[in-house]
Parts: sequence; structure tokens; C-alpha cells
Amino acid sequence: MLEKRTPRQRQKTRDPKQRSKDFDEVALGFTEEQATLEAKRCIMCKKKPCVAGCPVDIDIPEFIASIVKGDYEGAIRKIKEKNNLPAICGRVCPQETQCEALCTLSAKGKPVGIGALERFAADWEIAHLKLKIPKIENRRGIKVAAVGSGPAGLTAAADLARLGYEVTLFESLSASGGVLRYGIPEFRLPKKILDIETEYVRSLGVDIKLNVLIGRTFTINDLFNDGYKAIFL
Repeated sequence: MLEKRTPRQRQKTRDPKQRSKDFDEVALGFTEEQATLEAKRCIMCKKKPCVAGCPVDIDIPEFIASIVKGDYEGAIRKIKEKNNLPAICGRVCPQETQCEALCTLSAKGKPVGIGALERFAADWEIAHLKLKIPKIENRRGIKVAAVGSGPAGLTAAADLARLGYEVTLFESLSASGGVLRYGIPEFRLPKKILDIETEYVRSLGVDIKLNVLIGRTFTINDLFNDGYKAIFL
């Protein structure tokens, strides 16, 4: 079987002599050939144990199957049904303790490189397509606030916007991203990737307000008095 013959693919990395001189990203991601080889290692389990290890319940075998077929647009579309930040998650999500830890292949060898495949699909979309904005069918006309533009705030805001809510995301600092911007070094998560995916969240209709410290600039009661029906903290 192919998964027994083909070793787990390793992402290419920049030469140590080069990366010692700057803070640019170290891992370069899969080539199309590597992505196809790695995707073919997946044995498409019927019970999909890897999905149980995914915090956002991505249908992992389905997006991997699209990569096998060369349908990269289909792969990213499947991922984005559940995850609005795939280029970020493909780089920094701890897949080795989540989805990959439950991969069937890990019982007797190395699991499928799910995170690297997610990154491949997301980077392919950035390189080849304009980020496609899903059509939001049901505009509810209900105002919702989210406080903090770190990974939790961005995710909640994007998901709520796709459900049709009018979302405002309040950030106390002068740039959005929270720990993604200020806690993860550039060589792991380039700021340009964060900015691209933050802009995608904006394009869903999320209004990101910077330099607003909830508790000082506005209180929680101020937000409720301003018509917000729910607040994500």
C-alpha cells in the first residue's frame, strides 16, 4: 500500500546560514508534489478519528481527498467550512497533539502531516485566488461584540459574521492579532499571513475597532446600552 511505501514528507526549510541573519519564516511549506504524496498517505478511515481531534471539526479526510485529486480550491473550501484562519492554523496549531495524534497511521508509524496539508491548501489559495468571501444568506440585524482580536476573538467574530450577525471586534492595541502578532515570532508566523487572514475576517463584515480598551474606553454596560445583544469576552 502507498502509505507504507511513502515516507512522511518534510517541509523544506531555509538554510541555517540564511535564517541566522533575519527573522523570516523558516519552514517553506510543501510543493505540489510533496502535498500530493503526503495526501496519498491518508487511508481515508471510515470513522475519521482525526476529525475527533480537531477543535473545529474540519472534515480532514475530505479536504485531503481533494488534494489527492489536485482540486486545491475544493480542499480550501472544505477547510473553510469550519476554519476561517487556515494559513495561521496550518502553521501554529499543535496538530501533533490533536488531529495527528489520533491519525490511524500513528499507531505503527508517522501520522499524515495534516497541518502541513492545511497550510498548503491555504497558501495555494493566497497565491492563486483572491480569498473567496462566502455568501451570507441570513442577515439577522443583531449586533454582537467580541473583545480582543487574538485567535479566539477573530474566530468567534468570523463565525458569528458568517451566521449573519453584525459583529464589532474591539482591540485595545493599535494592531489586531493579539498573541498571534505579539507572542509568536515572525519565523513561525509571518505578519503578512496574519494580515491577510485578518483582512478576510474584515471582508466577512466584521468591524474591527482598534485602540479601544473595554473597561476603560467603554464598559460592558455601555456596549449593552449601545444595542449589542451579546458580548464575547
